[in-house]
Amino acid sequence: MKCKAIPRFALAAGAALFLWLSCQSACAQSAHAESIPQAPPQAALRVATWNVHDCSASNKKTGQTFLLHAQIARTLHELKIDIIALQEIQVEGRKGADIQLLQNALEHEGWPMPFAAWVKSPQADDLAILSRFPIAQNQVVLEPSKAPWPRPVLEAHINIAGRELVLYNAHFKAFDDAKSLAARRAQASALASLLRAQYGDRIKRAAIILAGDFNTIMPEDMAPHTGTLDMLQLRDNEDPSDDFLSANFKWRYPEPTFISTRYSSITDHLIISPALAAHAGKNDIAIVDAPDSGYGFPLSDHKILILSLLISDLPLLSR
Repeated sequence: MKCKAIPRFALAAGAALFLWLSCQSACAQSAHAESIPQAPPQAALRVATWNVHDCSASNKKTGQTFLLHAQIARTLHELKIDIIALQEIQVEGRKGADIQLLQNALEHEGWPMPFAAWVKSPQADDLAILSRFPIAQNQVVLEPSKAPWPRPVLEAHINIAGRELVLYNAHFKAFDDAKSLAARRAQASALASLLRAQYGDRIKRAAIILAGDFNTIMPEDMAPHTGTLDMLQLRDNEDPSDDFLSANFKWRYPEPTFISTRYSSITDHLIISPALAAHAGKNDIAIVDAPDSGYGFPLSDHKILILSLLISDLPLLSR
């Protein structure tokens, strides 16, 4: 059975549905505001990235549609994910209402993730961050506009028991042609420059994770200093003290994160700042196969990357 993303839903009562979903989300967030996980500093935190390849699929032969929010929510619950960066998701007003539907499914699962940030992509494959902990602030950076890259980056500052984690969620340009490679390199360089400008010397002490599908599919993406991955790891200069680290590339190489009928590759990464890298090791990063949807195909062609860290590894929020 060949599956593809569901076309835009024709919702006769779209306005009413959106209002109902918004109300449900507001009620859920309010209900959980007083029950945010109050983990002790030594507790483990599980941060993940996953290109879900849409939360729905259809059978082209029969026209049957499959909504996968419940299965995705169950997976996040079973893996005990506290914070997740999602790519290829459809935010409200696109093909459905994936954010609200996922949060409702997670609530039903008994694993609420009431805090969310998202951004629409000009290419209709959106980005989102869901969290069990409050997202204190978020913003969109590296908007495409006249830049060579097609999608923005989502930045979120998350308050975890009085400590701060900064998560960047990205989905870089795909394909193995020269123009696509140049777009990836340009966006990686721009993100590295943004981090240096925004944090200065604090970049060595801040808890920062770059998460997402960076489409590092070519040997040139892995080239020292000038490749997409090295630029994302801030290894494009002579100062090793600010180097980031792709945890899965370091400790799970050559395990692929994407598998199709044509090829497999290490396209997805969890890239961590120096302060986090100092405490991380090979047992802290996992690559998990996307489970079966229950309809005879996996939930995604991308695997789930999970980083475990201690809350005590995060810096205290500045007062």
